[in-house]
Amino acid sequence: MNLQQLEYFKVIAETKNFTEASNILSVTQPALSKAISKLEEELDVKLFQREGRNIKITKFGEAFLKYAKEALNEIERGKLKLKEMKNNNDMIISISSTNCIGATYIPFLISSFFNHNLKVKFNMDNQSTEEIIKGLKNGNIDFGFISDIEDLDKDIESVLVKNEEYVLIVPRNHRLANEEEVYLKDLKNEYFIAYNNKSSDMSKSYSDLIGYTPKIYAEPSHSSVLSGLVAAGAGIAIILNTPMINTTKISVIKIKDDLGYKSIYMAWNKNLPMSENKIDFKNYAINMSEN
Repeated sequence: MNLQQLEYFKVIAETKNFTEASNILSVTQPALSKAISKLEEELDVKLFQREGRNIKITKFGEAFLKYAKEALNEIERGKLKLKEMKNNNDMIISISSTNCIGATYIPFLISSFFNHNLKVKFNMDNQSTEEIIKGLKNGNIDFGFISDIEDLDKDIESVLVKNEEYVLIVPRNHRLANEEEVYLKDLKNEYFIAYNNKSSDMSKSYSDLIGYTPKIYAEPSHSSVLSGLVAAGAGIAIILNTPMINTTKISVIKIKDDLGYKSIYMAWNKNLPMSENKIDFKNYAINMSEN
């Protein structure tokens, strides 16, 4: 028994005529008769009996018709549900980034994209690079934003979307607050705030950045806490330059030393299909990197 047989049975029962039913179903009468015969054979009852050129549904057919309609209606409801889920899924973009990128680059990208496309919704979280790659492979994440692409799986494609420079942030009342630039050697007596979480993605430690081991006052795991500690005067920090820095309570100072850049890559699973909205977002992020 299959859905096609149930649909044929329902239309014949409603029209009580094989010719009319075959026209509605766009199927030949022999094929229609064969399908009904197989259904009657499986059910071991006669569903119709002929009355001249017309047919009449039997008591067995009347009894079965109710369940056939219910089954077909349930299937239609199921199809509509799946369509609804698919449409909702097409409207949701799941992204994951390392903590540092999630605190600096992602809010700026999402805010900018909303001005371009107000229809979509985002599911966002911060994870380690390893967790992001795993999520891309199993399809739980649409796009990952990472800095390290050396160990990417062959199924994962990536593109450079941003090179962020490092800057120094200090509280507004700090002695360096009014300086435009500073050398790292001038910070040896300062207390630093540093990330302590591997998902922060500070690919260079402070020792690597400034060439000496600084005095660390605190090691928060989230950027908002780090910025809050700096604003409160607990210490200074080296972070990525971003429009998201709150300059009302923090001064941003350029670093004269060459610290290079943090490269931000957008990655996705090239084997998984993308909705139009996801393709739109991917192209938008890439185009932003080119401007």
